[in-house]
Amino acid sequence: MGAFLDGIGQVGGWLDRLAAKKDRSDAAVKAVLLAANETRAYIVDWTAGSRARDRELVLVRLWTDAAVAIRRKDREFAHQLQAKAEYWTDPERWTQADVDRVGIRIDAVAARARSLLGGGM
Repeated sequence: MGAFLDGIGQVGGWLDRLAAKKDRSDAAVKAVLLAANETRAYIVDWTAGSRARDRELVLVRLWTDAAVAIRRKDREFAHQLQAKAEYWTDPERWTQADVDRVGIRIDAVAARARSLLGGGM
């Protein structure tokens, strides 16, 4: 009977680890989508002539958090997200060619983020 209970305990532990992994994956996708949506909203305001350095610094943190959160799911994408954070530290320093070369155009990043909604970890 002891071996049976040990086996059930091991299965329970495995299920707990699986649930925790799914929660981390969901949190990572949420972090990326939040950063993308906040960025899109800010770009609308900036285009209308309302640049705000404090909002750019929030975007730096959001993209950095997203990069760290997604690193276990997609390391290459994590590097792109960190580049997005670096972009927002000084967006005027970046040329459009730089943005294209690194692959951090908001439409492309947002599309990749949306694609994560359908995948599991």
